[in-house]
Amino acid sequence: MKLSSLSVALPLLLSLLALANAASLTVEVHYKSNTLQPDNISLRGNRLGLNWTTGEAMVATSATSWKVVLPFAASDVGRLVEMKPLIEDRSWSIGSNFLVRLPKNAEDVNVDIYPWFHRTTGQYRVIGSIASPQLNNTRQVVVYTPPSYEENLLKTYDNVIIMHDGQNLFNASTAFSVPWDCQVTINALVSSGQMEEAIVVGVYNTPARLDEYTYSYDPCYTTDIRGNCVGGGGDGDLYLDFLIDTLLPWVEPQFRMHVTRERLGIVGSSLGGLISCYGAWTRPSVFGKGGCMSSSFWWNTEDFDKTILKNYPRPPSPESFYVDSGTCCPNPIGDDHYQTLRVVDSMQNLGFVMDKDLFYYLDEGASHNELYWGLRFHYPMTALYPITEILAK
Repeated sequence: MKLSSLSVALPLLLSLLALANAASLTVEVHYKSNTLQPDNISLRGNRLGLNWTTGEAMVATSATSWKVVLPFAASDVGRLVEMKPLIEDRSWSIGSNFLVRLPKNAEDVNVDIYPWFHRTTGQYRVIGSIASPQLNNTRQVVVYTPPSYEENLLKTYDNVIIMHDGQNLFNASTAFSVPWDCQVTINALVSSGQMEEAIVVGVYNTPARLDEYTYSYDPCYTTDIRGNCVGGGGDGDLYLDFLIDTLLPWVEPQFRMHVTRERLGIVGSSLGGLISCYGAWTRPSVFGKGGCMSSSFWWNTEDFDKTILKNYPRPPSPESFYVDSGTCCPNPIGDDHYQTLRVVDSMQNLGFVMDKDLFYYLDEGASHNELYWGLRFHYPMTALYPITEILAK
């Protein structure tokens, strides 16, 4: 072959080889509004021919779905693609960019995304009372749904959080002192792209709170005016049975939630923090995340650290824990500061890695009350429910 012919044929050959190794990513947007349905959806992003200036028009496949096919080369495999839909290429979807991880092999793959474009606030409501056959009592339940819930009616939610002391989470009129204002924190974090959306199931406490939030009997958790020991507690396993066997099957059908072990969290403070860590540690087939704020790790002479972490096997991955404490009041206990540090040390010795599957925060000067738990609620939310990648399949 002459050199001139080779110079013409080589680029053609390289192009044919590139095409042979090419694959495609099909992105499908699903959106069903409860108000005005858009006519046109476009997609912007950082790779595969997308850019952040002008959107790629998507083709409507139904009244509620749009798709676009994005070719990618063998050199793109394994890369992370950021993307975001727009209405009429003007109105951006709310929240974080969608993070799509391409497969490690050049193959045709698909990804489904469920955006929303208008709402920046979720809402909460008391959904009724539920009886517990395990504990022979009844309590109210409040549920928070995130911003997209009332807008994109096709979206379902894997991120579900069970929280204790439900009357303290959202509403000043029912709170013990001041509310945590969980809805304010989650709304802001979601809208700014710092956490994924989640449904919160707030379970009211009862007069039996101390017994329900403790898994063992403490023979001397306090003393009377004469200095004699007063014992109590120990119904925590029955309370967890109630959450798992009665509460979740009752709540799940009422909402567009899909409960999975990996995305189900249990979060609380004080004794609620203790039962959250205990529940996530001893029932890892149910809970994949434990949020334990100012936890009463002092209970029963630090039994959680000395007995539970030692005698129960380490939960299998993926399992993540968030623990915290303040440093103030009353001294020398300091909001369970030192007890919490001992739990953190034990978890690390068992193989948990800080800022990977174990998260710890020390709130300097913070006291043991709802005000401070609400002020730092963003820490467990961003630690346990960060923006995660979507694996194209």
